[in-house]
Amino acid sequence: MVVTPRVRVAFGAAAVLCVLGVAALGSGAAAAGDVQGELRIDSVRAAGGPVVLEGFAPGLTAGPVTVASGDRELAAGTVGADRIPLEVAFVVDDAAGQPNGTVQLAADALEQLLPGSGGPVRATVLTTSGGPDVLVPLSEDPEAVRAALDRVALSDSTGSDLLGTVTAAADLLGRGDPTARRAVVVLAATPERGTATIGAAERALVGAGASVEALVVGRSAPVGQLARLVDASGGEVLPLGSDEQYEEGVGRIGALFASRFRTEVDPGAGPVERTLTVGLDGAATAVTLAPGFDRRGPAALAPPVVDSPSVVGRVLDNPVVVALVALTGAAALVLAAWMLVSMLLGRRQLAERLEAYDESAVVAPDGPPVAEVATVPILQRAVAITGSIADRQGLLERLEHELERANLPLRAAEALFFGLAAAVLGSALVFLLSGSLLVAVAALLIGVMLPRVVINIRIRRRVASFESQLPDMLDLLAGTLRAGYSISQGIDAVSKEIPDPMGRELQRVVNEHRLGRSLEESLEGVADRMGSEDFAWAVMAIRIQREVGGNLAELLLTVSKTMTQRDRLRRDVASLTAEGRMSAMVLGLMPFILGAVMYVVNPEYVTALLTPGLGYLMLGGSLVSMLVGFIWMKKLITVEI
Repeated sequence: MVVTPRVRVAFGAAAVLCVLGVAALGSGAAAAGDVQGELRIDSVRAAGGPVVLEGFAPGLTAGPVTVASGDRELAAGTVGADRIPLEVAFVVDDAAGQPNGTVQLAADALEQLLPGSGGPVRATVLTTSGGPDVLVPLSEDPEAVRAALDRVALSDSTGSDLLGTVTAAADLLGRGDPTARRAVVVLAATPERGTATIGAAERALVGAGASVEALVVGRSAPVGQLARLVDASGGEVLPLGSDEQYEEGVGRIGALFASRFRTEVDPGAGPVERTLTVGLDGAATAVTLAPGFDRRGPAALAPPVVDSPSVVGRVLDNPVVVALVALTGAAALVLAAWMLVSMLLGRRQLAERLEAYDESAVVAPDGPPVAEVATVPILQRAVAITGSIADRQGLLERLEHELERANLPLRAAEALFFGLAAAVLGSALVFLLSGSLLVAVAALLIGVMLPRVVINIRIRRRVASFESQLPDMLDLLAGTLRAGYSISQGIDAVSKEIPDPMGRELQRVVNEHRLGRSLEESLEGVADRMGSEDFAWAVMAIRIQREVGGNLAELLLTVSKTMTQRDRLRRDVASLTAEGRMSAMVLGLMPFILGAVMYVVNPEYVTALLTPGLGYLMLGGSLVSMLVGFIWMKKLITVEI
């Protein structure tokens, strides 16, 4: 079996995807670990009165929290965990697709956070399979919560409505104690399959003032969606190396809850929006204060990045330097405009004087003139440079041959230059519109390959039309020979009667023969140029007849009948293999069409396949399987005639 360069490139791309997937799988998920000495602020409430900051400080010594605005320290009063009620919603993923032991270990681990154990004051339990299922509402009774956790078991449903369940949990917490600290503890292991949107879940969490503490097991869990919820409401996503680490992960969350604090500060006078520095036991963090607004989550609380003025910036602050720079820039613009006009217009008077001697087009011996597209001097120079580079690489001659076969009246250097320029400009436009470098590179590759595809399509159509006209041409030529014409006169007569492309090629043969080239060489040039084996056989028959003698008209009729029968056989084979070719087309397009439809319907579900790890491994394996199938089907439906 012959492996073409395209197949080798495709196999290489598939292998790269497989390697990336295996490498990401081998890295493994991070196990739960201790987070000691951390100071985390989840919310800043500044809608009215004192500014209220809430957060956690695991591993730090309990004490007063310091808050500073710039160099000025603000008066702050700190409330510890023992005086802040805590309400927690447990969201347990019980959808099918995970071992039953995973669900049981998750439910058992949550018993560390039962109400009355020094952590939550009230708790509720919800499961995700098939939609939100509230096993127990907000309750202060630890036995009721424990009984609800004991009822958690693996469901028969394969769908996990995680976002919908988080939204329902936030709504339950929002109806609780308004002074309580609220959190949603999520234990996830299967993909999101619900219809709820992540925007609705974010709004529900922010409205309830609840953070998200998520523990995920396996690579199917929606880590990206949970990270977005954390970014909007506060909290963290902790990947576990195995389901046996649920106990350790929940213990970490319990230690986090035990370190909660609330600080009230007087903002004092200052800018409308400024950065506050919060410190405790040697640890510090910075958050944004916006009076009149309540903010939650890392995205909203992250302080703005302010770059310190550089040396250049300080120099440009000088008005004299600014004036000099402005004058220099104006002079540079005038000079650039003058150079551009000079390059575009050139020496007008000299061009007018030499206009009578200028050949604006090169006339091909067999057709219309090849017009010169690049008439601007700077473009002509760029085309010349491109042509010289391509000529050294051996590309220019091949491109000229292909343009001639496709009957495109273009110069090879100009076609190459303008094709590359269009591809680069198109990819730059795609990058500006999409902002993705990967999409821009893909657009560049498509732009580079598209002209070659168009030329190949025109060549195939022209060759197919040429070969379909060949039997009729041989019949007409045999008729002219019977009427008493010589072979050269017969070709001249047939070239005037038969349409393009056969007529154009025969007329070129006539012109070359009149200029002194032998008839056989001109006909062989047509066979080489069109890549037609049938025409090469006809030329061979003419050459043999001219050497050994015989009835050339009868010989041409025999060749014509043979070609007609071979063409009929080709059509029969094409009819018999049409089902295989259509099957290959459908099977090849179906994965991409279904992937596009699924991306439109549920983009987050498909995005998991486009991430390093198992997604790349599956994509690489599927690509290898498709290539093997295509090669196999190609061999089955290809019949040499």
